[in-house]
Amino acid sequence: VFEMPICTPAVSSADIFKRRRSILEKRAVVDFALYGGAGTHNIDKILDIADAGAIGFKTFMTTPLKEREKEFEGIFVTDDGSLFQVLETVAKTKLPSCIHAENNAVIQHMIERLRKAGRKDPMAHVESRPSFAEAVAISTVITLSEAAGARAHIVHMSTREGVQLIKSAKASGKAITVETCPQYLTLTAEVMKKMGPYAKINPPLRSMEHIEALWRGLNDGTIDIVASDHAPYTKEEKDLGWNDIWRAFSGAPQVETMLPLLLTKVNEGKLSLNKLTKITSESVAKIFGVYPKKGAIHVGSDADFVVVDLKKVQKISAEKMYSKAKDITLYDGWRVRGVPIMTLVRGTLVMKDGEVIGKPGYGDFIRPLKA
Repeated sequence: VFEMPICTPAVSSADIFKRRRSILEKRAVVDFALYGGAGTHNIDKILDIADAGAIGFKTFMTTPLKEREKEFEGIFVTDDGSLFQVLETVAKTKLPSCIHAENNAVIQHMIERLRKAGRKDPMAHVESRPSFAEAVAISTVITLSEAAGARAHIVHMSTREGVQLIKSAKASGKAITVETCPQYLTLTAEVMKKMGPYAKINPPLRSMEHIEALWRGLNDGTIDIVASDHAPYTKEEKDLGWNDIWRAFSGAPQVETMLPLLLTKVNEGKLSLNKLTKITSESVAKIFGVYPKKGAIHVGSDADFVVVDLKKVQKISAEKMYSKAKDITLYDGWRVRGVPIMTLVRGTLVMKDGEVIGKPGYGDFIRPLKA
């Protein structure tokens, strides 16, 4: 697990980073790494966070709501100038700059326009973050990261335009990688009409043409990895959006559902099993500098394995999930074919038949081995 730096307070200094590591070392069942935050307000702290063992740095190009600034302080930029400074500074650490790429000015304009029109319905959220807002942001990251000598990684890409831009950037030799997430490969924005704030995610869910483009990008190598972007907000935090979508927190729980959903796609012929292991393990380890300790079956590598039953059919059940956000899962009742039945971490069994049996504290903190 690579844990994002969103908490209260955000991971904006080495001291906060070390406190989180200390807490998790006592509780982790699996090996884990921690991102540092890199934003307008903590550029002078980035090198210290890297020294503390960060796996990479997360930066939002969008500004948070006023009431949530503490949760995001140190992990968002206010303009392109400070984004360039962040990229320059992170480049010195040789770690990846992981960018939430949506254009803030476009989004704020759209939100203001929709609010003035009295829009509070779930689909207003989708309309407030159009696909071109992601495209503009990705274009900016491609240009600024090259100028800064940074290694940019676009997180949770959701659009057809993004696939086209990344494909072109890679063809011209630019040092950029990208991920998408299960929700962008399986769900359209129409889900918001039924699930409302539970399906409020940033970037938002989109139309089928974007889903099809993401699948093409995944299979042709344009998209490097699939990650969960697990955001376990509670039902209470989400329910704020039933009467006013702007009040609901953005994000959805994905850790427990990601692999069964992708294994189902393997069974459907959308993805090969070899490709699945690459985009969820090998390529992740290489991008973040922990290969071949992680992400490989080699002599000397950690004996980390997930054993799956490709033929097993079951329904995703919110009741059986571990997440505190299980009440808002987007996949309750979904029929999946292919499920994990056993997990070993460094040769030790930590999960069997859906039950976590590993001991808290067994998980090790992971530092990057190399840039």
